Amino acid sequence: MTTRISSWGGLSTQASALCSPAFSSDIGHCLTRTYGSGTRCLVVGNLRSYGDEVLSPTGSYLQTTRCDRILHIDREAGTVTAECGIRIDVLQRRLGTLGYMLPVTPGTAHITLGGAIANDVHGKNHHSAGTFGRFVQEFELARTNGDLLRCSPEQNPEYFAATIAGMGLTGAITWATIKLRRISSPILRVTSRRVRGLSEFFDLDERYKDKHEYSVAWIDCLARSASLGRGIYSVADHYLSSETASHPLRASRYRWSVPCMVPVSAVNRLTLATMNSLIFYGHRADLVERHFQSWLYPLDAVKHWNRLYGRRGFFQFQCVVPACHARPAITELLARIAGRGQGSFLAVLKNFGDKPSPGLMSFPMHGTTLALDFPNRGTATRRLLIDLYDMTAAVGGRLYPAKDAHSGADSLERGYPQLERFRKSIDPGLESLMSRRLRLTN
Repeated sequence: MTTRISSWGGLSTQASALCSPAFSSDIGHCLTRTYGSGTRCLVVGNLRSYGDEVLSPTGSYLQTTRCDRILHIDREAGTVTAECGIRIDVLQRRLGTLGYMLPVTPGTAHITLGGAIANDVHGKNHHSAGTFGRFVQEFELARTNGDLLRCSPEQNPEYFAATIAGMGLTGAITWATIKLRRISSPILRVTSRRVRGLSEFFDLDERYKDKHEYSVAWIDCLARSASLGRGIYSVADHYLSSETASHPLRASRYRWSVPCMVPVSAVNRLTLATMNSLIFYGHRADLVERHFQSWLYPLDAVKHWNRLYGRRGFFQFQCVVPACHARPAITELLARIAGRGQGSFLAVLKNFGDKPSPGLMSFPMHGTTLALDFPNRGTATRRLLIDLYDMTAAVGGRLYPAKDAHSGADSLERGYPQLERFRKSIDPGLESLMSRRLRLTN
């Protein structure tokens, strides 16, 4: 059997062996059987990582998406226990009927629960809530040697800390229990305004972020000189129980679809400059009401949006730089990007808070994060990425492994102080192209 496996950015490999168990209780058997045959494999979910984290060098995969059941909802404790392969959007719809939601989610809900833990995802409320891993109470971890470990801060704490943000390398999460947050309304009050430069973003965020649950900025990545860092800054909060939205709103699913892969990337300097100007100058300061799923996951409304980048795909870059260096460092990064004329419609800028994650390899730190997509233009794009990697490392920042495909072998050593402690928990039967590239496995 040969199956094409692709990351969301367009990198791909061939699966020579694909195990897709129907029940989470079968995951351990699949792992031990594969490793017993002398082959290292890789555990994957819905393949929404952008880089080579989800690609196996041996072509052997265990995919968890059929393990998608909600096992228990404890309304008194405010927790949910579910299998690792359930998608976040599916889980959110069920929880919403009970007045709950997951406390933290990333910019897409099309990831699995196991993937959210393995990458310790963060969201627009990091400054107020921290990462997803802060709300993980326990999980079961299947190892290729046959061990089934119940992990929590009290039980097998080293595996607990290593698996949260562990990139899927410590074993396979079979099920997990997550602490929920109760919401009185799924409707958000969203306020947004134009910022004419990077300094204005930092000043506004310093003034407003602690007054609102969510904050984020869209940046025109082609703006230069005095307009460098111009964009739209937004804050949002859920309606309180005593308030009522002006009209009922529902969560949106796919509104549009890109029907086929375009022959060449539709994202280029001309389209970027035009669209970014329209977004910036067409925006007016306003207060709107949005269902939280529509606002938190804007790209989920466009099915197959990645096809706009053509067959060569795209690379995503996301870094975080320490708060003490944020203004000059982000200025230099944006100037380099604008000078090369590369970037995307969705360049995101956000300040992270100082709430620590339990994960040894968790990406967020107290500082500022910048994320955007680059159409794959071959050598020119790779050179830009390497420059951005080096600039990030020079100020003590780090990269997000889930969105990386080209950093050097020492990038984790330069950015993650708990790396050696993490190495001790890596399962010898698991590996990815990323783990080889970054010298986590050999």
